[in-house]
Amino acid sequence: MNVDPNVTPLSPPLPVGKVFILESWGTPPDDTTVTFLASEPRTIVVRRGGPDNSLFARVTFPAGTITPARGDSATVRVTIRPGAYGIDITTEDRIAAARGGAEVTFSYAIHFIAPDGARAVYGTDLRFERYLGIGRLEADSMLVFLDSWRPASDLLTARLTGPGQYLVAAPRAPPGFRAIVF
Repeated sequence: MNVDPNVTPLSPPLPVGKVFILESWGTPPDDTTVTFLASEPRTIVVRRGGPDNSLFARVTFPAGTITPARGDSATVRVTIRPGAYGIDITTEDRIAAARGGAEVTFSYAIHFIAPDGARAVYGTDLRFERYLGIGRLEADSMLVFLDSWRPASDLLTARLTGPGQYLVAAPRAPPGFRAIVF
């Protein structure tokens, strides 16, 4: 069986207490609010504070993927989850959850911290990293993992399913290791 090494194995929804949330160190990014014409594409680049100003996340809205509640402009607020690779996306507007829709990409190259216990379960940081996926935290504290893929090394992307809290995480009990192909 040929397994795409760029795709994270999809995990079933899990209670947030049954996942390892990828931790982050360093100066956290500032929260941001952006208003833009919904008919135009928009990329919100979220960078850490100084001194490195490295990429933390990128939220991309292709033209027409967000429907304004009023008028022709959309307003999106991105709030950072301190100490974790996670963001809250808040908007009164409707985000289309479709192929070619809005996406979030997290960049974890520099500030990656495997949480306590992850190495004991996965054996190495590399195995832990291969099972990382982006999930949306639901009101019942269940993390619903989204189809996630790696457009490049140390980047993880998933389509947004609407406003909400998005976290980079891996199951505390992985479904079984697969061969890692490089």
